Amino acid sequence: MKKLLALTVVLVMALVSVSALAEATTLKVGINPEFPPFESLDDAGNVIGFDADLAAEISKDIGATLEFESTSFDSIVTGVQTGLYDLGISGIYITEERLANVDFSAPYLQDRQSCIVKVSDTSITDNASLMGKKIGSQAGTTGIDAAEASTDESNVYSYTKALDAVMDLQGGKLDAVITDTPVAKLLLAQLNDANLTISPTVTFDVEYYGIAIPKGNTDLKTKIDASIQRMTDDGTIAALVEKWGITSGLVEAAQ
Repeated sequence: MKKLLALTVVLVMALVSVSALAEATTLKVGINPEFPPFESLDDAGNVIGFDADLAAEISKDIGATLEFESTSFDSIVTGVQTGLYDLGISGIYITEERLANVDFSAPYLQDRQSCIVKVSDTSITDNASLMGKKIGSQAGTTGIDAAEASTDESNVYSYTKALDAVMDLQGGKLDAVITDTPVAKLLLAQLNDANLTISPTVTFDVEYYGIAIPKGNTDLKTKIDASIQRMTDDGTIAALVEKWGITSGLVEAAQ
């Protein structure tokens, strides 16, 4: 009887330990901190931005610590697919190509690409006029896809940071830069260059931001979707949109 009791105690302790570990789960999150206002590094090296605040809320809701791991943007989805990261939270638009490799949460924001041009360049009047132009964008983003759909592939230039592309536009190496609208607006505000503007006549379709999740992890997706729904219902996302100056970001309809 004593042996049986001792075995029972050991089993109970093991179950408690497993439970405690489950509650103390740390999820590795792939992020590219070169994409303000979604994510960037402060002077102390901490990740800040809309997605950082969103992740903090999700962490509380699902009872797990989200630990950021910096990487290039174009390696995040692959990292989630191969198990290097448990999640990808980095201003990632949901696309059919990405859905072939990972699952996504419900969308938490929507927006469009914008085209940054020089004020003096009157030759860019609409999307069709981009043909033959040299266009830059951040590697691995749908901005690259938009650029490739707008001009010859040989005229599309990939950059680690959207800022680097805009600086080449300033220097005359590019004719235009395509990037997410919140990013474009912040870059122009920070650079304060009167020679640059967002083209009002070059427009793109609405896209939706989501969190990349390993294929088939329905439990994690369900928890994250519930967190996003909570933040949508109680105004948390609206408050973060206002905080980070993402003027057109609220999802207008369920996708």
